[in-house]
Amino acid sequence: MTILQSDYNTQREHLRIAEYGRHIQEYVAHIQSIADKDKRTQWVHNLVNIMATLNPEIKLQANYKEILWGHIFQIGQYQLDVDSPYPIPTPEVKAKKPETIGYPTTNIRFRFYGRNLQMMVDKVSEMQDPELRQEMVNLIASFMYNSCKIWNNENLSNEVIAEHLKILSKGQLQLEGSEITVSVDASNFQPKKFFKNNNNNTGGFNRNKSNNNKKNQTRGKNYRRF
Repeated sequence: MTILQSDYNTQREHLRIAEYGRHIQEYVAHIQSIADKDKRTQWVHNLVNIMATLNPEIKLQANYKEILWGHIFQIGQYQLDVDSPYPIPTPEVKAKKPETIGYPTTNIRFRFYGRNLQMMVDKVSEMQDPELRQEMVNLIASFMYNSCKIWNNENLSNEVIAEHLKILSKGQLQLEGSEITVSVDASNFQPKKFFKNNNNNTGGFNRNKSNNNKKNQTRGKNYRRF
């Protein structure tokens, strides 16, 4: 005759922190039933060590014992009367939601240049030294040209770059195309072409390997490579 168990988990008390399991929660409930406060405190100290042993990764945190004490109070529904070495948490603090992190809403005029370029243009616009300012403008212009050449396969003219700099700087960089010197050394590297060549090389390697295997099979069983 089969005896059905009448005590199901669905009928038991809800687990407050499921990661520690039901035994830890029953341990805390037993501590709450102890009349002597000093004994309750000693039992909680022992329970902290047990929880740290069950979850050794928590020891990597500098204040892991304070975290475990907070978990014990949470499991005990903040009704555990013991002498805690740390500030006793409250349910209000636990239920408090973190502040909303604002999402940056700064619009980027030319997204293909990225946000860092806008920051560089802002810094260059504030420079007073004309020679240093022109040198930095040439570096930024080279970056703009090479970026479009590499990723968009598009050659920007100096006039277009000057117009973009004027827009990005809100009119503070008034330049002619002839005033800009662009270095195009980095434009020789093309990612699409690079990956295409690598794929072809890989395919060739696989084909050569397959052909070599076929040749070795036709040489006979007594063939030795060395």
